[in-house]
Amino acid sequence: MLQTKQIVLSTFNGYLDYLQNNQPELPLEVMYQVAATLTQAEFALQTAEATTKAG
Repeated sequence: MLQTKQIVLSTFNGYLDYLQNNQPELPLEVMYQVAATLTQAEFALQTAEATTKAG
Protein backbone atom coordinates (compact mmCIF):
# COMPACT_ATOMS: atom_id res chain seq x y z
CA MET A 1 0.00 0.00 0.00
CA LEU A 2 2.78 2.43 0.90
CA GLN A 3 4.58 1.65 -2.36
CA THR A 4 1.39 2.32 -4.33
CA LYS A 5 0.93 5.64 -2.53
CA GLN A 6 4.52 6.61 -3.35
CA ILE A 7 3.99 5.73 -7.03
CA VAL A 8 0.78 7.78 -7.19
CA LEU A 9 2.41 10.77 -5.49
CA SER A 10 5.42 10.53 -7.76
CA THR A 11 3.18 10.44 -10.83
CA PHE A 12 1.13 13.38 -9.56
CA ASN A 13 4.27 15.41 -8.80
CA GLY A 14 5.65 14.61 -12.25
CA TYR A 15 2.53 15.98 -13.91
CA LEU A 16 2.61 19.01 -11.61
CA ASP A 17 6.25 19.72 -12.48
CA TYR A 18 5.44 19.38 -16.17
CA LEU A 19 2.58 21.86 -15.88
CA GLN A 20 4.65 24.33 -13.88
CA ASN A 21 7.35 24.26 -16.55
CA ASN A 22 5.10 24.31 -19.60
CA GLN A 23 1.99 26.19 -18.46
CA PRO A 24 3.29 28.58 -15.76
CA GLU A 25 0.41 31.00 -16.38
CA LEU A 26 -2.13 28.53 -15.00
CA PRO A 27 -3.29 29.14 -11.43
CA LEU A 28 -1.82 26.63 -8.98
CA GLU A 29 -5.27 25.27 -8.11
CA VAL A 30 -5.90 24.48 -11.77
CA MET A 31 -2.49 22.77 -12.02
CA TYR A 32 -3.42 20.58 -9.05
CA GLN A 33 -6.74 19.66 -10.63
CA VAL A 34 -5.16 18.82 -13.99
CA ALA A 35 -2.35 16.79 -12.39
CA ALA A 36 -4.87 14.88 -10.28
CA THR A 37 -7.08 14.15 -13.29
CA LEU A 38 -4.14 12.96 -15.39
CA THR A 39 -2.87 10.78 -12.54
CA GLN A 40 -6.31 9.23 -12.07
CA ALA A 41 -6.67 8.63 -15.81
CA GLU A 42 -3.23 7.01 -16.06
CA PHE A 43 -3.94 4.55 -13.26
CA ALA A 44 -7.42 3.77 -14.61
CA LEU A 45 -5.83 2.98 -17.98
CA GLN A 46 -3.18 0.77 -16.35
CA THR A 47 -5.86 -1.07 -14.40
CA ALA A 48 -7.92 -1.61 -17.54
CA GLU A 49 -4.89 -2.90 -19.44
CA ALA A 50 -3.97 -5.29 -16.61
CA THR A 51 -7.56 -6.56 -16.47
CA THR A 52 -7.60 -7.14 -20.22
CA LYS A 53 -4.31 -9.05 -20.12
CA ALA A 54 -5.47 -11.16 -17.16
CA GLY A 55 -8.86 -11.91 -18.64
